[in-house]
Amino acid sequence: MPRSFLPFLLIGLGLVTVATRADDRDKMIDQKSELETIQAEVNRSQKRLDSLKGEEVAAQRQVSDLDQRITTNQKVIRRLNNQIATVRKNVGGAEDELAQNQDRLDQTRRRYLGDVRHFYLRCVQETRSGLWKKPMAEVKDMRESVYLAALAGFKTNIIDQAASSVSHTADRLDQLTGEQRRVSSLKKDKEVATALEKSRKSKEEKSLDALRRQKMAEGDRMLTLQQAAEEIERVIARLEDERRRKQRVSNQPHPGPSVFATLKGQLGRPFRGKIVVPFGSARDPITNLESFSPGITIKGRPSGPVVAVTGGNVAYVGSLRGYGNFIIINHDDQYYTTYGGLGKTAVKQGEYVPTEAVLAVSGDDGQVKFEIRFGREPLDPVKWIRIDAY
Repeated sequence: MPRSFLPFLLIGLGLVTVATRADDRDKMIDQKSELETIQAEVNRSQKRLDSLKGEEVAAQRQVSDLDQRITTNQKVIRRLNNQIATVRKNVGGAEDELAQNQDRLDQTRRRYLGDVRHFYLRCVQETRSGLWKKPMAEVKDMRESVYLAALAGFKTNIIDQAASSVSHTADRLDQLTGEQRRVSSLKKDKEVATALEKSRKSKEEKSLDALRRQKMAEGDRMLTLQQAAEEIERVIARLEDERRRKQRVSNQPHPGPSVFATLKGQLGRPFRGKIVVPFGSARDPITNLESFSPGITIKGRPSGPVVAVTGGNVAYVGSLRGYGNFIIINHDDQYYTTYGGLGKTAVKQGEYVPTEAVLAVSGDDGQVKFEIRFGREPLDPVKWIRIDAY
């Protein structure tokens, strides 16, 4: 090898070493940023879990209160049923008594009218044959007349008593009928209230089941995040050891101007679909807690192509529990694009990929997580992607 080429060879090796160190440093910074994001998400997940536990206790208390109300209403309904049965029995007795009194009144009236008719006929006969009767016959007729008059007065009293009994029984029957209607109305109201509270109880039980499932899912998610954080901590520790070892050899240069920064608003879409999770803070409709999304989630076709939004070096290809397969692309040693939720990947760490190169396919759920970071700072991808891309 000519000696004139030796300095150039040494310079080239030095630049490669510096570039490798810079790339390792960037990977370590990115891993630290990812760890901080996971740790923050773990804290938010713990808050959600605590909130869900509180909601579960409140829902259990609500179900218990509704159950007590339903039990109380059922006892009242049973008591009202007993009252209705008693009132119906009394109504039946009053109706029988009224019918008997009405029959007795009718019979007494018929007998009274028969006696009056008999008395009237006797009086007519006495008037016609009074001049030819003997004195003793007249006395007998007079006695019969007195007797019939007394009997008529007696039966008149009986008629009055029977009529009074009929009137009293009818009033009592009206009262019992009104009482029956009132108790039946109370029973109907309680039955309606019980049906409504059973419906509310059923809804609360469904809500309680949903809260329990969500609490279980949140607990599993938090455990997965903690496991992912532990794995990233091990990666960071390894990168940190490498960085310290390389720093003892030489200093790392500062990155120059970034071409990626000039592409704001001009990037293509990484995956064809609809944005279902936006960038930034969002409030959970159930737990009412805020969470932060450092990127966007795009919902599209499962196994659809995921492409690079612009050219760059593949800084990382890997997977973590809870994140699936993901790829990090380094742009100018300052900006990074991250593609998560991937299925089969098509690139390897360290290679250069051009714009719109296929990096991987989407997973079975068709949801791809896309992030843009300036160092450790997450940026809103929507502001960087062309407006006509979606």
